[in-house]
Amino acid sequence: MNLILGAVTGTSYFNPGFAGQPIAHTDGLWNALGMYLAGFGCILLGGCPLRQLILAGEGNTDSAVTVLGLMAGAAFAHNFGLASSGEGPTANGKIVVIIGIVVVAVIAAVNSMRKEES
Repeated sequence: MNLILGAVTGTSYFNPGFAGQPIAHTDGLWNALGMYLAGFGCILLGGCPLRQLILAGEGNTDSAVTVLGLMAGAAFAHNFGLASSGEGPTANGKIVVIIGIVVVAVIAAVNSMRKEES
C-alpha cells in the first residue's frame, strides 16, 4: 500500500533499510542489548511475549499478569524518558538497560542455585 500510495501521490512513504526511518535509531549495540534484556526477562517468565499474550487470551492468569506488567513497563519507560527515540537511546535508558541485565542475571542465578525440596 505504501508503494502504491507513493506512486499515486508522488511522495515517498516507503524507505527501505535501517537509516532514515522516522522514529527509529541505528545504534545497533543498544538495540541488541535492549532486546537481550527483553528476551532474557521473558525467558525467565516462561516464554516470549507473544506466547504470554496467547496464554493470557486462553485464560492463564499468570500470563495475564505478565502481559499487564510488560505494558506497565513500557508505559513507565516512555513516561520517564527511558525509551529511545529517533535521536538515539537516552543516557538514562542505557543505565536502566545495564541495571536490568544485571538484575535478571542475578534472578536467574539465584533461582538456578535454589535447592528443590521433596
